[in-house]
Amino acid sequence: MVILRVASVELWNVVVRLGGRDVLKGVTASFEPGVHVVLGRNGAGKTTLLRAIAGLVKFYGEVRVLGKSVRGLGRRELARLVAYCWQNPYYGFIEATVEDEVRAILRILGVEGDWRVAELLVPKELMGRDPATLSGGEAKRVSMASMLVADQPVWLLDEPFTYLDREGVEAVAKLIEYARKKGKTVIVTLHEVFYASLVKPDTFIALDSGAVVASGRWSELSDKTLNSIGLVPRGALCATLCS
Repeated sequence: MVILRVASVELWNVVVRLGGRDVLKGVTASFEPGVHVVLGRNGAGKTTLLRAIAGLVKFYGEVRVLGKSVRGLGRRELARLVAYCWQNPYYGFIEATVEDEVRAILRILGVEGDWRVAELLVPKELMGRDPATLSGGEAKRVSMASMLVADQPVWLLDEPFTYLDREGVEAVAKLIEYARKKGKTVIVTLHEVFYASLVKPDTFIALDSGAVVASGRWSELSDKTLNSIGLVPRGALCATLCS
């Protein structure tokens, strides 16, 4: 029996112009349920790609989530489908305690959510803290939990390992595996290939100067491609770590 998998996120010839230049240049891509990485150096267009999917930036072309055009969805409806976790861990904190911060999106979207997400990311001892008192790593974990606890089918994780210590990195890796088992579509941006080994991606897209220069199954990614987009090839990384 052949099992057909339908793309959860689709982009056709997506162009984003910011400050008089094309930040994304005709990007076409599709993502099925599973884990996918978008690779590229700083300024390659990775964040802008996620923001286009989340409907947070004006774009030309077409973006569809679960078969629905992003342009035709209201903010709340789109937020029930797509969780966008930004790089800045302090952005958007508005509540008095961490627990209130995490629960806020459930109230705003009117959903039950999945509290297991919060348990995987946020240590219990942080729940009563004021978010403004958190360290960068603590704030990163709370920030991610405050979006992903709503249990959306599509997760957009923008450089999710920045600010994190070893314990935080392990928590995020476990969370991504949990999402995979739940059948979510997880798109992760990275400029350090090392972290990709932790999330075990199904596919990759390599971006350079806003354009897709390579894509395919993760096993097909070559050091030549990594070198061409300005990232450290896996062979060179291994040689450095093992020396």
